[in-house]
Amino acid sequence: MELTDILSKEEWKQLAEEIYEKFGINGGVNDKQGLIVAFSSKWANEFCPKIKGGEQSRTICATAHQYLLKEAQEKKEAAIGECDVGFTKFVVPIFYKGEFLGTAGGCGFLEEDGEVDTFYMAKVLNLNEKEIEGKLTQIKKLSPSELKEAIEYVKKRIEQILQAYKS
Repeated sequence: MELTDILSKEEWKQLAEEIYEKFGINGGVNDKQGLIVAFSSKWANEFCPKIKGGEQSRTICATAHQYLLKEAQEKKEAAIGECDVGFTKFVVPIFYKGEFLGTAGGCGFLEEDGEVDTFYMAKVLNLNEKEIEGKLTQIKKLSPSELKEAIEYVKKRIEQILQAYKS
């Protein structure tokens, strides 16, 4: 079974857009292999599209996602982590009748005490470190309670989607 057996890509995209609209972070839905099914059309910050769009830098997203996907699948609960540049990412596993189908979640923000690795980001994006430092205030920060709220929201929406599918 695949995620697209439950909802179309366009309908999963609505969930990704909701995550962005409600929390100001990149919303995404990925299949069990970690491939993107849907992603929000707006970005949480100006660095993520550059990272995701770069030939070498896109592994920053993919590596973090694969790790969190595996953790969420094994533990059957939300997983939180950081990509190599320091942005926080969370994924909520999607299980239907015990079968793992993928994840939904958000990324591109910092936890309250989180930091961006400006040196590494400058290196992979071929930017000046000072340029990056000057734009760090524009990066969304979530408190622990806001992060918990975002995760709970995604969990609840997944439950609603699966409940509607069953009926």
